[in-house]
Amino acid sequence: MTRPTRPTRPTVAVRRLARALAAITPAIATIHAPASLAQAAAVRDYAIPAGTLSSTLTRFAAEAGVALSVDAALLEGRQSAGLQGRYGLADGFARLLHGSGLGFRIQDGLVLIVHADEAARQGRPAALLPEVQVLDRPDSLGTSVIDRRRLDALTTGNGDITSALRVLPNIQYDINQYEAGRQGEIAPAEVSIHGAKTYDNAFLFDGMSFSNNLDPIQTNPNNAAQPSSSSQGLAIDTSLLCRITVRDANVPAEFGHFSGGVISADTCEPTRSFGGSVSMEIARSDWMRYHLNEAQEQAYAESTSDTSAPEFDKRTYRVALQGRPTENLGLIASYVRKTSEIPLRGYAGGRVSANDDSEKTEERLSENYFLRGFWTLTPTVKADLSVFHAPQRDRHFINNAKNSWFDIEQGGQGVNLGLSHRHDKVLVSHRLTWNEYESSRDAGQNWYGNWRYSAGDKNWGYRSSATAWNSGEGQYGDIEQTQHTASYQIKADWLPLQLANTTHSFQTGLEFTRQERTFHRLEDAMMYLRTASTTTCATAGGGTDAEGCSLSPTWNGWPGQYFDRVTRYSAGEFELDNTMLSLFGQYELEWERLRLRLGARYQKDDLTPESTVSPRTALFWDVFGNDATRVELGANRYYSHNFMSHYTKQHVLALQSSGTRSLSGGVLSEWNYTPATSWRNYRENLDGLKTPYSDEQVVALSQRWLGARWGLKLVKREDHDQVIRRPHPDGGNVFANEGRSAARTAAFTIETERPLRLGPSWNTLSLGIDYTDVQTSHADYEELVTESEEQEPIRYDGSCMAWNERPADNYNRPVTARLNIITELPAQRLTIGNLFRYRDSYRKFVRQGTADCGGMVADNYELTTFRPAVTWDMRINYAIPVASGQEAFVALSIDNVLDRTNEIEDSSSGIVYEKGRQFWVEFGYRF
Repeated sequence: MTRPTRPTRPTVAVRRLARALAAITPAIATIHAPASLAQAAAVRDYAIPAGTLSSTLTRFAAEAGVALSVDAALLEGRQSAGLQGRYGLADGFARLLHGSGLGFRIQDGLVLIVHADEAARQGRPAALLPEVQVLDRPDSLGTSVIDRRRLDALTTGNGDITSALRVLPNIQYDINQYEAGRQGEIAPAEVSIHGAKTYDNAFLFDGMSFSNNLDPIQTNPNNAAQPSSSSQGLAIDTSLLCRITVRDANVPAEFGHFSGGVISADTCEPTRSFGGSVSMEIARSDWMRYHLNEAQEQAYAESTSDTSAPEFDKRTYRVALQGRPTENLGLIASYVRKTSEIPLRGYAGGRVSANDDSEKTEERLSENYFLRGFWTLTPTVKADLSVFHAPQRDRHFINNAKNSWFDIEQGGQGVNLGLSHRHDKVLVSHRLTWNEYESSRDAGQNWYGNWRYSAGDKNWGYRSSATAWNSGEGQYGDIEQTQHTASYQIKADWLPLQLANTTHSFQTGLEFTRQERTFHRLEDAMMYLRTASTTTCATAGGGTDAEGCSLSPTWNGWPGQYFDRVTRYSAGEFELDNTMLSLFGQYELEWERLRLRLGARYQKDDLTPESTVSPRTALFWDVFGNDATRVELGANRYYSHNFMSHYTKQHVLALQSSGTRSLSGGVLSEWNYTPATSWRNYRENLDGLKTPYSDEQVVALSQRWLGARWGLKLVKREDHDQVIRRPHPDGGNVFANEGRSAARTAAFTIETERPLRLGPSWNTLSLGIDYTDVQTSHADYEELVTESEEQEPIRYDGSCMAWNERPADNYNRPVTARLNIITELPAQRLTIGNLFRYRDSYRKFVRQGTADCGGMVADNYELTTFRPAVTWDMRINYAIPVASGQEAFVALSIDNVLDRTNEIEDSSSGIVYEKGRQFWVEFGYRF
């Protein structure tokens, strides 16, 4: 177990940051949008029925109080679905024009309706999946949106969804994410929301779940029993998206199967008759500074591990197209290929093998094939269909071993079909999805053994000490592990009902999901653990053991050697099915300046012994009735994922057995196998497990002031019935609902409501500061926690407490501040994005003897403090016009511009640091 960190009081740097914020405020105050547009842009309630596009636009402009200019010929024959709900000026026009092939721009206080191509070229040429045109402004501080414009201005590293979330508060990352030696990887980052475990988030892609239940905490590729996995079934590239939405508090009843947060990635309809882009992005170790201590410099030069890789070369290729073959049909298509090569040493200590490659290059590959179509059948009926194929392959080797290459295969494919039809009083939405994800291993051999070095035939190994000179060989065998999911959701949003001065809204829905997990070890696999001396390879059965025996003299004087200890992983296959049913309903009452949302979600599945009901309650108060000051309260319950990983544990362990043999009577005896017994205990208590859940309380305040939206959000989470492992009296372990966690978070945010004009530039600013305090009894559901550990007191930083009350050991940085500034210079076709992050100092404990706690001898833990981390990340986008509506472009991303030396933690080799300055270059062409 890694040692926990503990939130500390704000340091001098935090106080300095507060003073810097005070300095920023006057600058914001000096810049204002034109008064008329500022008033018109306010979020208001609209109830505009479906009709011709001409009539709906005219009515909306009149109610919003803006002047409208449009060529009547553009609107002829076009229909609109109308507008129901709360919208700002830009959001309202975008919604009304959605799917029409038209766009809008604001010029000299006038709203102009133009072709979508022309709207996209305002200030910048149209790009594939361009800046978001349809975006519902979040009505809760528990919801955050990163639109296309913001994504384009971020340095998103590998281009994965979760790496882009670092601009948002309440998102915590692994403290090792930016460690220099891990930068050759391309896998999506793992995140924690409000202290929840990384596997307790729900991931959605265009409304389809891509959460992975294939043992998401198993991240070690060298685990012989199971392939490595992750919490996301797909590695989706952000270039596909028009927005990412994160719901971290006051989450509506529509969303379930999480106790952390909901992360939604969405693509949007094309806005051009035809267009596309092609690009290539490169990042290399030569373009990154390594911050290493003296011991690490030598270790990295001789590294055999991809967690301390001294070199890498990463490349991303993107091709995308969009178009509208007909007025009612839109298509987008994309292909993304990411590769990484990681050169390493094959043998530790810089040794050169006499009969094997001493230098080996691991490889990573991730691909996204994506096609989505949008079809407007009638003005009130719309459909969308997408198909995708997103495989991942990581090629690894076992260090200090010959013939040890193997592939970890992840990712998957699926189909996603949506249909919505609007009636007089209800909008009904359907979504039918099927997907398949895998976490499998493809190995060239089905046995692994560690021989003692012999000059005759086992002569490729290395000598690590005076008593150890070994030659490893082989791999862990093939495993196919898949997750198949078919799901159907129907949702009805009923037309609001007006009664006197109150408005009543209803939403109802149903989800039905069938999930199947398969585990298939294709053939027996052996892991030989120990050798003994022998003068013969003859077996008791009259044959000769040519695989597990050698008569070549070993370096330590044995005449020969044979394996006498083995773990056998037997061939086998099993399936686990689960049927899940969810019902949800939500009611909203609006009365003058108050809005009350009451919801509930019912969930039942085959693997859970009892059904669950999640109440969701939120109260919104528009204090003065002008959307300037809003108060938000909430009390909610969230239930986590199903028990699929827990049920399959017993089946995986049941395939294992241990074997021994000896040299007896001049021959090698037959293997004597003892079946594993610990797996039986896992089954014993599963039927009595409860579904883990989290209770949430929310208090939030938002204020419009000085052209910006200011927010303060306080969230309290109490997690109950979390799953951990307990020792079983008869041996082995059982799963039990005895884990506990608690989190207290606070987030302060400022975000400009519209771009601010400074000379020739337009600027968008967002600032977020959050505080996190997490206590947890365990790191994940596989951690073995004994009751005595929980009950034993410890002395922590001078105070006595129970072991399970200690702060979390990861995903628990106490204070983080981030300032994101996007500057656009349209005349120069230049966009500059800057992200400044300050992560306050944190402390972790180290065991230092014992101390007295209430008359009892307790383990004593002293805290080590690590300095604050400051990073400045920059992205520069520059476009070069080539022809009408076409351009070449280049994007330069710079992580850690100032090349700061940021500490992570200490290890046996000294202080570990984050990466230094790193460059990424992308160049391409848009048409």
